[in-house]
Amino acid sequence: MALFGKTGYDVTMLQTTSKDALKRSALFVCGGDIKQATEIYDFFVKDMPNMPDYDSIQPSFMDKAKSTIGEVFGMIDENRDKIDGIIGLIQSFRNGGNVSGSSTNLPPL
Repeated sequence: MALFGKTGYDVTMLQTTSKDALKRSALFVCGGDIKQATEIYDFFVKDMPNMPDYDSIQPSFMDKAKSTIGEVFGMIDENRDKIDGIIGLIQSFRNGGNVSGSSTNLPPL
């Protein structure tokens, strides 16, 4: 009995990311034929013993945004003294001040 040859199943529709996804997609590809879906599932799973049971949950947009914002604030907190020095340098330029009094080490011009 041919699994994929003359049966007309579109095997490109199979999702092999997890056991759950493979079961569902095999059932879909076979049009609900449980026997055929089981054969397709067994065919793939026997060579992939470490296949996860379920697909991992992808982080939502809000989770990604929270992570990114947290990293940015963490970077700002770690580099606060450098940022304060740059702000002081810019303020001294705006006030026409002298660069030599700045806390940053600038090379001579």
